[in-house]
Amino acid sequence: MHQKFDRCFDSLSAILACTDEFFQTRPIDPSARYTVDLAIDELFSNMVKYNAHSPSPIGLSLALSEQIITVTLSDYQSEPFDITQRRPVDVTLSVQDRPIGGLGIHLVKEMVDSLDYDYSDGCSTITFTKITGKSDA
Repeated sequence: MHQKFDRCFDSLSAILACTDEFFQTRPIDPSARYTVDLAIDELFSNMVKYNAHSPSPIGLSLALSEQIITVTLSDYQSEPFDITQRRPVDVTLSVQDRPIGGLGIHLVKEMVDSLDYDYSDGCSTITFTKITGKSDA
């Protein structure tokens, strides 16, 4: 399943509808849904926020193979920003002592099973996987 979404926060409802359809039409354990939706929301929102000048839509691909959900977000006409190289967030610090930023990416890294980044021809591509069990549905 591959779709492109307008580069705006209003697209998040259409993205959630897309993931809903994906989960409803495949034998996927529904418990993985929260992680997939949260990771997509965080990564898509960062693409909108930090590349707001781009007129290009953002691509979203969802695939299922051997009970591994693979999600790819493609940010066309972007500058490179490898989220896999972000320093870990020290969550032991108080909110007042913690630098602003990076907590969402940290959360995504903790929740998904793999996180990869690629930059080629002006396109940033983030791919993550979530291992899931087979649904009885």
